[in-house]
Amino acid sequence: MKTLIKICGLTTQESVDVAVQSGADLIGFVFAKISPRCISPEQARQLSESIPEKVKTTAVMLHPSDTEVQEVFDEFPADYLQTDAKDFESLNLPEGCRPLKVYRDLPGFDPSNIDPHELTLFEGKNSGVGELVNTSRAMEVAHHAPIILAGGLNPKNVASLLQAVQPQGVDVSSGVESELGVKDIQKIRDFINIVRDYEWDQEHEK
Repeated sequence: MKTLIKICGLTTQESVDVAVQSGADLIGFVFAKISPRCISPEQARQLSESIPEKVKTTAVMLHPSDTEVQEVFDEFPADYLQTDAKDFESLNLPEGCRPLKVYRDLPGFDPSNIDPHELTLFEGKNSGVGELVNTSRAMEVAHHAPIILAGGLNPKNVASLLQAVQPQGVDVSSGVESELGVKDIQKIRDFINIVRDYEWDQEHEK
């Protein structure tokens, strides 16, 4: 089965183009003001103009209000809205947009809280800081529901985490940067190639 690859926190046209050309499935743009990767909805719209329809876009937010969501989607109608699962209880999803609910790796987290029929994202306590999830907990969650694994992934550890956790997808942001908020083009290519090589190996071991 194909592993979904999400490259998140892109801020330049070059990084978007390289991610798409290298085979990313989802591109994430960050609108959380506290993030060094935060861009405006106008910038996201411009950066996404070259993204083909088969590659899905994600508006990444942190505890947004309905007004903040609407301000982003007025300019940038993303395919997914990504924020903490609890946030969706009080949000009206824009038309044509799907939720990408974030569940965090906190002590005592119960995997049964996740809808097993819905693609969700499982990551560390804090977003965008390279915080690796607890592998055994991630395995338990991935066994219960289709998750995109996020937090602390990079070209060096993604193959072993795929092997251990077997998630539906993987998400990387700080793990493909040369410095905080600055994407490294070669690391993006390497990350995607390693995931696709892992897939190929798995397919041919059967």
